[in-house]
Amino acid sequence: MPPFPIDRYLLPETPIEAPAGFTEVRQNLTAGLPHRVELGAGVHAVLILPTGLARQWLATDPLAVVSTSADDLTPRPAPPATPRTPALVGRVPLRLVVRQGTRILGSVPLAAGLRRVCPDAGPPVDATAPPARAAAPVAVEVVVLAWLLHAGTVRGSGDYGSTLTLAWRPADHAVDTFGPPPINEFVWRRRPPAQRVESELGPGRLRYRYLLDKKMRRVLR
Repeated sequence: MPPFPIDRYLLPETPIEAPAGFTEVRQNLTAGLPHRVELGAGVHAVLILPTGLARQWLATDPLAVVSTSADDLTPRPAPPATPRTPALVGRVPLRLVVRQGTRILGSVPLAAGLRRVCPDAGPPVDATAPPARAAAPVAVEVVVLAWLLHAGTVRGSGDYGSTLTLAWRPADHAVDTFGPPPINEFVWRRRPPAQRVESELGPGRLRYRYLLDKKMRRVLR
């Protein structure tokens, strides 16, 4: 049975594991933030937390959990009928900055199971530079597996139980995961209304294009 198209939006039933061909790296964050993780091939990742609320972290319990990958894997409860007052700080913007030496290859947000190729916008090569300097940067693929960050690690060095688990590989292979192909719009229009979701704009545009194509066929005849 082919996979249901919505499968890619569902939470995984099992813990996220490193795909085949990836090298798993797990480190304890005992030196505080930013934290450097050596990946190999002259490439490293730096875990950063951009925040300007220093007083909040100083007043927080060092063992308080700031961010964890477990939040990405647990089901979300139904929203309350009355919206809650928004908190001062929601999900903290943890990021991995992937670098080759001093060159930034990309920035990866921490999300459980996220796979990202760095760089993902094409290598910037200076055509006027000598061949030794015009070489393209190394491309790597990074997978975020798990993390646990306590407030004490944000404040400074110390063993507060914070960990980070990644997996990486040189990005010299084609992708090994593919989504289902999109449904042809004319086939989709023939499906029962209960099996499709559409906006008011979509059918109108399709109807207009159909009439326009029909008119053009008459003109060409």
